[in-house]
Amino acid sequence: MKTQQIKSAIASAVAYIHSKQCANGGFCAYKMEYLEEPNPSDTFFAVAALQTLGLEPPNRHQICDYLHSVLNQVQKNFDISPHGSISQAAFNYLYFPLYTLYRLGVTDSVNEWQQAIAQFKMTLPKATNPNTTDITQQWLLRKIRTKKICKDLPQKQPILEFVFRLQHDSGGFGIPPNLIETYWSLAVLRELDYDLAQLHETRNFIQQLQVQETGFSNTIDSLSTNMDVVYAGIFASMLLNLEIFYLESAMQFVLMCQMAKGGFARAPVALPDIETTYRALKILQLQELAKA
Repeated sequence: MKTQQIKSAIASAVAYIHSKQCANGGFCAYKMEYLEEPNPSDTFFAVAALQTLGLEPPNRHQICDYLHSVLNQVQKNFDISPHGSISQAAFNYLYFPLYTLYRLGVTDSVNEWQQAIAQFKMTLPKATNPNTTDITQQWLLRKIRTKKICKDLPQKQPILEFVFRLQHDSGGFGIPPNLIETYWSLAVLRELDYDLAQLHETRNFIQQLQVQETGFSNTIDSLSTNMDVVYAGIFASMLLNLEIFYLESAMQFVLMCQMAKGGFARAPVALPDIETTYRALKILQLQELAKA
């Protein structure tokens, strides 16, 4: 794949992200000329995307001011303080502004919430909904990371037991076993310093999901794919030190998901968003680094 093609795609994506910044510093995927509704999630992924490329987010001070205003609003809405206990719902609203400030190096804000995060109890689902398992795993990973940056390591064993309840004899994780949930499970295990080298069946499972057409498929019985599947396949393979047989096909699929104004969508015919653009840039940046 031509280096110039990837560089051009990255430049267009950066322009797309910049175009989604609102006047108060926050970001919004559906920002238009007369509509600005910044939100912490889009702001988090916009900052993460630019930092992945080694770029400084524009209007940094305004971004920080916006994130602090979000934290203040969360405190009011949930009647919480940095020194008290917080609920699961409150954590979900705290995560994106708090972790974005952490990524921006604003450690004072993170340290201010250290006591509340330490008191926050991570609860694991008693039953698993097959339609939301990947979301559950993503939020579990976010909770672990937040605990760690606040120097409050969670108890590993209950989390490990929960994750491995999702594993099948095939080595895959999820209901049914699939690539996306397998990746997020591996990411959780890695965050807990679990030795992934012993997951031989999982290695075999992922190898079976490598397909020539698009790089990866989500399940053994299906050839359907999207950006989330390709992202999961590439980074799960990296976690397990697996060779990616059809990386060129995966990269080509990613480029097919770029829309006219530079943003990336989950599929070639879909609406772009900032989170998916972040994932695409992480993938394309790997290709650029490999050629450096």
